[in-house]
Order: sequence, then structure tokens, then C-alpha cells
Amino acid sequence: MTGWSFGSTVYGGAWSTPQMRALFDDAARTRRWIDLLVVLAEVQAEHGVIPAEAARQIADACASLVVDAAFLEECRAGYESTAHSTMGLIGAVARRAGPLGAQWFYFGATVQDIADSWLMLTLRDARALLIADLDRAIAACAMQCRRHRDTLAPGRTHGQQGLPITFGFKAAGWLAEMRRHRARVDEAAARMDIGQLAGGVGTLSALGPRALDVQARFFARIGLRVPDMSWTASRDILVEWAQLLALVGGTADRIGHEIYNLQRDEIGEVREPALAQGVGSITMPHKRNPETAEHIGTLARVVRANAALLSESVVHDHERDGRAWKVEWHAVPELTMAAGKALALLAALLDGLEIDAARMRANLMASGGFALSEGLMLALAPHVGKQAAHKMIQALAEKARRDGLSFPEAARGDAAIVAKLGAGEIERLLDPRAQIGHCQGLIDRLLGAQS
Repeated sequence: MTGWSFGSTVYGGAWSTPQMRALFDDAARTRRWIDLLVVLAEVQAEHGVIPAEAARQIADACASLVVDAAFLEECRAGYESTAHSTMGLIGAVARRAGPLGAQWFYFGATVQDIADSWLMLTLRDARALLIADLDRAIAACAMQCRRHRDTLAPGRTHGQQGLPITFGFKAAGWLAEMRRHRARVDEAAARMDIGQLAGGVGTLSALGPRALDVQARFFARIGLRVPDMSWTASRDILVEWAQLLALVGGTADRIGHEIYNLQRDEIGEVREPALAQGVGSITMPHKRNPETAEHIGTLARVVRANAALLSESVVHDHERDGRAWKVEWHAVPELTMAAGKALALLAALLDGLEIDAARMRANLMASGGFALSEGLMLALAPHVGKQAAHKMIQALAEKARRDGLSFPEAARGDAAIVAKLGAGEIERLLDPRAQIGHCQGLIDRLLGAQS
């Protein structure tokens, strides 16, 4: 039984992908901690910090050690009886490591050394999964841009129709944003993948006169970079990771929320792909709910909440502050898993998105064609001045609404406007395609640029 949604046997798949969840699983984390500690012992023995026989006993014991439910229970009992994060693990390994290995296991390192090094390795794996899904979402979005480069749609501001656009133009805005996130991931990666091996207050005091060599060799063995400085109290890199995922999740939420709104019955311009056995409602059989778009928003809220929580860890007391960095044990896995699931859902959503081009055009004109007002105003401006043109078209729109006319009907019947522009020019300007600006050029420029 679990009270944590991410760990639920039934519902866990809604909150994380299986691959991402496996990275943060108790057994996987514990196994990797043990492997790191074996490498640490071997490197310490190479540099004369601990006896070579102790390192051999530790390695032999850990090689045959199975991290199963019984072993994890042993670790749990040791943790709860000592109230120390790793005493349960230390005791469990020590009981298997022989008399010398038991005395030297986990020597010279603190909890944060192993926890931080493990986290950097795990986030590197998580980053690869995130990049794969982000790249899938980018490719799917680019496909929608190309496919709907010329598909007329209403452009809306403040929830109201503003000007005609193409749906490809809308998707291009999403694509540009996701490409920026892709670049940000690479930029953040350059500051990640650093190890932690610094001891109690960050001075490597327990590792002897060759401590810096021990540290460098340990990081080389496990595949992490040597940090410029001990970072037990400097958590900015992890907070940057969290804020990056908040940005990525926010974009996924923005796209999902747009699709959620455009799928409303009253609008009906898009539909998310239907599941073969999908059920929208157990009481209303006709429903086809935007479940994926909606759930992306839920996941993005989880990411943002945890990013805010994690930002508190920037403020540390002295050289170590458990109140601050232990929050990471909850927040980093949860926000990483939620962001990973959101991106996986977004990629599938964009790839299978159903577009109703006829409904988009119908909606554009069903509003009475008032979204075509800008073109007439701009055409009038050289004749009467911009401000005067604005007043004329605003008055025309107000009169059309009062009289129950569409905007094109009102424009064709306004003698002053016809006198200035001529009937032929008015007809040209009342074609929505004449008023999409440079939507297609902007799409072409974006698609021609390399991410």
C-alpha cells in the first residue's frame, strides 16, 4: 500500500514513465549507492587511505549482495532505529563484508557525498529520457507547422477573436519555445554531472594528504566531473534544474491548455487523439474529454510546486543544512518524473492531434467577420490618418452590432469607406487570407532555422 501517487501500483503510470520511475526506485538507488561505495573503497585502497584487504572484502560482499525486499527492510529498520540516513545501509553491508571490510566501509565520506554523486548520475540518465521526449515533441510540432502552414484559423487575444492567423503559425510559436528549452537543457547540462566527495564540512579532511587525488580518481571512475569547489551548501545547480523543468512543463501546460480550450464543443477546432478503448465519462457515454491535455496541466503544477519548494534550498546555514538539502530527496525525483511524463504525453498529443480546418474557418466567419477590421483600418489610414481611421472602423463595428449586421455587410454599405477605398479593394480586404500578415513567412523562417 502507498499513499504516494507516483508509487501507486494502479495509478503510478499517470505520474511518471516506467523508465523514469525506475531511476528513482528504492532498489535502484540503493544498488547504485552500494556500487559507488565499492568504487570509493577501491580508490581509497589505491591511495593508502584504507587497507587493501578491507577494500577487497567490501567489493566481494557487495558483488554478491542482492538488493531485494529483505535487504531494503534491513536498511529501513536500521534507519528508523538510528534516525540517520545511511546507518541502516552501513550496518546491512557491514554485516556481510567481513571483519576488516565492516570497519572501513563508507570511510571518509558523508551522506551527502554519496547522495549527491548518485543524484548527478541519475539526473544524467533522466536528462537523456527527457531530451528524447522533448525531441519527439519538437518533431511533432514541426510536422503540424508544415501541415497547417496555410490553414486559416482565428487568432485570439483576451479570449476574443482578434485577427486571422494560420494554425501552423500557432504551432510555430510552440515550436520556437520548445527549441529554446532544448538549448537550455544543453546549457544546464554543462553545469551538471559534477561529483561530490568532500566530507563533513566540505574540506576532504578525512581522506588524508592525497585527498584531492582520491577525489579526482573517484570521479573519473564513476564518470563525473571534478567540481571547482565543494558544493554541500551550494544547491544552485539543482535549483536551476528544477526551474528549467518548470519552464519546460509550463510550455507543455500552455500547449495542453490551448488544445483543451480549442476542443470545447463551442469551438471544436482541434481534438486530441482518441484512445482505442478510451472512456470519457462513465455516466455520459458521448463524452470525448481532453484527458491528455488536462493531465499535462496537472503534472506541470506538480513540477512548479516542487520547483518552488526546491528554491528554498538555495538558502543554507553554514556548511551543511539538512532542512534545506533533504528537501531535494522528495522534490527532485518527483518534479523530474512529473516533467518526464508531461513531455511524453505532449509528444503523443502533438503527433496525433486532429485538426478541423473547416471548423476553424467557420468560426472565423461565425463571429461576424469582425476580426477583419484591422485591414480596413490600415487601408484607410493613408486617406484620413491612423487615428481617424481607427475611429471610423470602431464606429462601423459598433453600428454593425447594433443593426445585427456582419462586419463585411456593414463595410460594403458604408458610403464613406467605399468612397475612400472602392468596392474592389474592400472585397479584397474582406478575404481572411489577405489579413494573415506574414504567418507563412514566419513559419518558413522558423522551419528553415536549425535548433
